[in-house]
Amino acid sequence: MKRLIIIGIMMTLLLSQSVYGKEGDMGHMGGISEGSNLPKTIERYVTIPTNKTRTYQYKEVVFLSGVPTEFNGTITINNDDSVTKTKTEGSYKETYTVTATSVEGEGELDRTLTFTTYYKVNNNMDFKNQIITNSVLTGWEEEVTLGDTTYTLDEVGSSFSKSGVKDLTPGVAYFSTSISYVAKFLDGDGNPVTLTSNGSNYGYDQPWSKIETQERNIGISKGEGNTGNMQVRVQTVHEAKKTIYYDATEPFAISFGGTYNQRMESESNLTYEVLSYHSNLTNSQKYGRISIKMANQIEKLPIPGNLDFLQGHWAEADFKKLYSMEVFTEVPHSGMQYEAISRGAYIKALCLAMNIDISKYTTRPKTVIFGDVPVTHPYYPYIMAAYDQKLIKGTGENFDVDRPINREEAFVVYVRVIGLERLGVTQSPMTPFVDDATISSWAKKEIMAGYKLGIIKGDELGRVKPKQWISKSEAAAIINRLIDYLRSDIGEDYRK
Repeated sequence: MKRLIIIGIMMTLLLSQSVYGKEGDMGHMGGISEGSNLPKTIERYVTIPTNKTRTYQYKEVVFLSGVPTEFNGTITINNDDSVTKTKTEGSYKETYTVTATSVEGEGELDRTLTFTTYYKVNNNMDFKNQIITNSVLTGWEEEVTLGDTTYTLDEVGSSFSKSGVKDLTPGVAYFSTSISYVAKFLDGDGNPVTLTSNGSNYGYDQPWSKIETQERNIGISKGEGNTGNMQVRVQTVHEAKKTIYYDATEPFAISFGGTYNQRMESESNLTYEVLSYHSNLTNSQKYGRISIKMANQIEKLPIPGNLDFLQGHWAEADFKKLYSMEVFTEVPHSGMQYEAISRGAYIKALCLAMNIDISKYTTRPKTVIFGDVPVTHPYYPYIMAAYDQKLIKGTGENFDVDRPINREEAFVVYVRVIGLERLGVTQSPMTPFVDDATISSWAKKEIMAGYKLGIIKGDELGRVKPKQWISKSEAAAIINRLIDYLRSDIGEDYRK
């Protein structure tokens, strides 16, 4: 029996990732912005114009004077890295411009940072691609006015280091960047004030939520003798997520009973703590928190029809949610809840759930990898997109596209789509399920990872039943569980 993942020869492909960790929506100086929105369901069908240059509401706390001062304004960003999708190495430009005034109205902040970012793509990895970046500072202009004092950046005496990695798994993009800089300012009398900062940016981006966290350890010294040192810890977090809820329809005499809606929430928070002792600071100045919370966006989802036969079934809500989110697209029919889901249908549902781009194979289909998935097959674009994304791979003559998928096959792909299979690596090759001995060796790592994440669970007897086929009801439940995990739980480690 052919398993879903076949270790074998692979095509060498340029990146075609659907998700990219768009890092930098808050800049890199410890401020917060409103950030960009998550994609709406309707964007699968309607092209919404986007600008390479984005301007967001922005807030930052400045410590140059020795007293924390809040600034509000805007940040304008141009960090278009789309070239990384078509070329495996090269460079692109990044520009971050901040214009802000202090809350008290007596301060101004003007800053422009420009980088040339060099990158290298590694597409020879199993089940993911990776991008390494190294940014070279090409320009830095900054002026800060606090009361009667203006601090002007000495660009010659300042430096900036930014280097990162983006891990592009089939459905989720993870990123981590190391940041270090020295900013030397001169006040109106020519006296130096030096700010040093070390820290990191890390986060992820996927269709159901995204987070970027920045941590900074900042030191400020005045004069050539480094007198009057101040030490500050700053953390910023931007989070956007989708939640789904049912909205009963009024009035009574209407043609549909209700709709599922998606609520898109977006919030950024900045917290700081002054670690060094300063007798002139009050407690409220030593610790601070500011936020930007945007109005929730509501998107009504399509109304699923002809699902009355599911009334009272244990997976009724799962089916209705997935049909509303257009993850399930099969024409509903009585009895489908008891049918097995095929390998092809399961892959299609995961591609739709994770917004994996299939356009390459709907506009100009060329390649045939599996003999039973010709270009005319309805699942062709999804199987090929999953293959390109390294969600599946192989050289077998057939994919067995119409064969029912069994539980261990489904769980392997289920975990691999979010790129967290490494969490299943343990010293013991055993999972906690009582039927562990029946799990294939190639599936244990992913099943163990899913167990640790809480998205793979056994039955009431502690069995995972790896060789048993999955019904469409079970598929609806586990895919909906995955989406719920991606909406919120995945972010727990990022919003400390």
